[in-house]
Amino acid sequence: MQTDKQSVQAFFVETLRKAIPSNYNLADEVSEVLGISADSSYRRLRCETEFTLSETLTLCNHFDVPLESLSANFTEAVTFRTNKLSSEINSFTQYLDGLYRDLSWLHQFEESEIVYAAEDLPVFYSLLFPAIARFKMSYWSKSILNVPEMQRLKIEDVHLPESWHDTAAKISQLFLNVRSIEIWNSDTMKSTIEQFRFYWESGFFREKVTAIELLDEMDKLVDTIQLQAEEGKKINNRTGQISQAEYVLYASELMIGNNTVYIKGEHKEASYIGYNTFNYMRTGNRFFNEQVDSWQKNLISKSTLISKVGEKQRAQFFKLMRQQMNDLRQIVENG
Repeated sequence: MQTDKQSVQAFFVETLRKAIPSNYNLADEVSEVLGISADSSYRRLRCETEFTLSETLTLCNHFDVPLESLSANFTEAVTFRTNKLSSEINSFTQYLDGLYRDLSWLHQFEESEIVYAAEDLPVFYSLLFPAIARFKMSYWSKSILNVPEMQRLKIEDVHLPESWHDTAAKISQLFLNVRSIEIWNSDTMKSTIEQFRFYWESGFFREKVTAIELLDEMDKLVDTIQLQAEEGKKINNRTGQISQAEYVLYASELMIGNNTVYIKGEHKEASYIGYNTFNYMRTGNRFFNEQVDSWQKNLISKSTLISKVGEKQRAQFFKLMRQQMNDLRQIVENG
């Protein structure tokens, strides 16, 4: 008969098992992470030896397991991991590295997918298109993080670290190869449009041609999303190659409220809640994930599927989006 301590440890061990792909050996992983023998690892997993507090914290950090998972009944407290962004230009490097690390983690698991309720343009699309990536990273660094060396520069003068572009390319490649379910509404492109409008009216563009080139790429982005919806597959915008990753798009008439992302693979899940314009908080808390999953499913039930089916609704949805883009283009061309 298990003692209360053994019950807690058994629950923790089961949580660890769910934190790794099914083809991994948990005993080997624990042995390597803690620097203990295989026999010591097995005795802990069989609950014959207790994990020390230090070992527990080390395993939680390594396997991205929330501390509250130590209790099967502790459902009210939720811990989040977040990016500690600052006005230092290298701070954004950590943000990109975090995105790459999490997508790499997701790719370990079979049948992985991303469910993205998009109040704003999903960050992955901001990185897929070079001119948009440059604009967005400039905007986030200059106006949100208030990086000193970015102030008073025109966009033509901005030289972003090469490592940012390299990491963005790696993030994009991973994103194009994982199944996505996305929920957009008529305002999903609005924040990007308003960011552009603000910078245009503030004189951030020295040359009109630079603004037009960015608008052209924004049009290509909308074209790519529509084509993905028609094909039901993701598409590499640079090569035109159709990915094997399934793409599902819903159009919602409801306000989404904030960017909310739910990722899952096999028996592992995580949720991301957007805040401070582009930053996010991440948690692996099972109870919180269940709430996010339920909320997204409810939102989907009240939305219209426009990928592969719903041709008329799809055409109307993207027509409205292009009208927003055309209105912005008129402001630039007449400016």
